[in-house]
Amino acid sequence: MDHPTQHPVYSPADIAAVLTELTACGTDPLVLRRWAGRREVHTAMVRASKALSSVRLPGRTPGGGWVEFALVEGAWMRTR
Repeated sequence: MDHPTQHPVYSPADIAAVLTELTACGTDPLVLRRWAGRREVHTAMVRASKALSSVRLPGRTPGGGWVEFALVEGAWMRTR
């Protein structure tokens, strides 16, 4: 099975799976970098620091929008 970040168009299930993985990363920038560095994870952009952590996926939603997640007040959420 492909990792959810490998799809050019993301379904709601793909987005939920990535959000679950990011939540498991918690707030540690090093853990986020390790997650993003895995071979099966494809990302367009990763910011991992104590001040700002976010992830943008390389594909789009069915409507053509970006899929981006950010760590906001200690919790991962979809921001785009």
